[in-house]
Amino acid sequence: MCGIYGVIGSPEASKEIYLGLAHLQHRGQDAAGILTYDFNHKDNESGIYGKNDLGLVGSVFSEKSLERLKGSLGIGFTRYPTAGTGDVSEVQPIFLRHPDGVGLAFNGNIVNYPSLRQKLQHESRRVIYSNCDAEVILHEFAEAFSKGREVEDIFKSVEQVFSTVTGAYSVVTLIAGKGLLVFRDPKGIRPLSMGVRRNGVTSYAFASESVALSVLGYESIEDVAPGEAIFVDTQLNVHRRTITQRQAAHCSFEWVYFSTAESVIEGKSVYDVRAKLGIALAKKIKKLMPDLDADVVIPVPDTSRTAANALARELNLPYEEGLIKNRYVFRTFIMPQQKKRDDSVRLKMKPVEYVLRGKNVIVVDDSIVRGTTSNKIAKLLKDSGAKKVYFVSTFPPIRHPCVYGIDFQDPKELIAADRTIPEIESQLNVDRLIYLDEESLTEAIGRTDLCMACVTGEYPTSIKDSEELKQLRLSHLKTSEEK
Repeated sequence: MCGIYGVIGSPEASKEIYLGLAHLQHRGQDAAGILTYDFNHKDNESGIYGKNDLGLVGSVFSEKSLERLKGSLGIGFTRYPTAGTGDVSEVQPIFLRHPDGVGLAFNGNIVNYPSLRQKLQHESRRVIYSNCDAEVILHEFAEAFSKGREVEDIFKSVEQVFSTVTGAYSVVTLIAGKGLLVFRDPKGIRPLSMGVRRNGVTSYAFASESVALSVLGYESIEDVAPGEAIFVDTQLNVHRRTITQRQAAHCSFEWVYFSTAESVIEGKSVYDVRAKLGIALAKKIKKLMPDLDADVVIPVPDTSRTAANALARELNLPYEEGLIKNRYVFRTFIMPQQKKRDDSVRLKMKPVEYVLRGKNVIVVDDSIVRGTTSNKIAKLLKDSGAKKVYFVSTFPPIRHPCVYGIDFQDPKELIAADRTIPEIESQLNVDRLIYLDEESLTEAIGRTDLCMACVTGEYPTSIKDSEELKQLRLSHLKTSEEK
């Protein structure tokens, strides 16, 4: 899971991309990169400028470094790693000088990465520089694009990618001297939005979430359709093509956890969906616990606040902030190593004894994945004087690994994979555990074309190479931990 941003027509593309990435920082905190192209380049033979490094957006780029990234065309990336070793060589955008000079960044995960990499190396004799799956997408596109340079050839090259690459991928692509290309996998698993801004100068921008566009003044914001490719040329002519049409499978976890509440995905407000999740969960609590003896509702900050607030209103209970988040410790779930998650959980939450002491507490979380955070939160609350802890989740039990860009690829990590609800209650040391059910989740989102593979085990694409991909990921993690 990552954040991507692409723009063409903006006089200072790099500065705009920086701001866009800052509003996508919640999608990845490991690394960031920007690649730009200057159509009027004089001091640079290629017109290509780039910078990427490990770290947050604000630490990777300075005002001086942004000024050096010249041009009105650019793409940017903020990273949450699910593959690779975490080396700077894997930080997108990835760039190839032939043909024409093509840079690419994407959000998602390539399921058949191992076999594609082998094919490119041995059959196409391509040199694969990194362990980043973005590089195989770029090589697949470039190999097809080398056979022609017109708009029609661009769409044929995307068709080639669709025919060979399996997984989840929303892609922004810079083609030097030609324009900006974006495309989204045929299932539309990962989100991608498009907007236009006309304030004397017209520009088009694309981002993982609509919030990164709306805050920068973009209007007419819409979703790039599953299987669609959009190319904006040097004259800002917009060429659109639906390359392939299949049944969509949008990731349900985007509304629940990853996306920020201000965003709109597939026409559904994330804030509104989370409020509906809270109401649905409250109704389930009433049914399962008719003699509910709770005193207060608290969220696990920050993602659960909207749902917890709605749940409290529905149950006619006070809503309080019983856990205060340390703003300088980042999202533990998307950290790439378990030790990092464990260490940061200890620093992440501070209990408010005034709210908790002597109370029976309903704790609302967006989801329970490994159970690491939930277990420690339950202990924090009881150590702070809570009498009982009722833990409730707005997402159903996660029993299967995700192969599409969320970092739980090993079922052994999942607390619900082989445990009953009472067993999970015992593991978490809570007095009651309630999950929202799959049907209620679907109703709250308001769509049926969803990927819930992590809940149901029904994957919308082939997962033939997923075991090899998992082992590759585990070996990379081991390498990273040894460094």
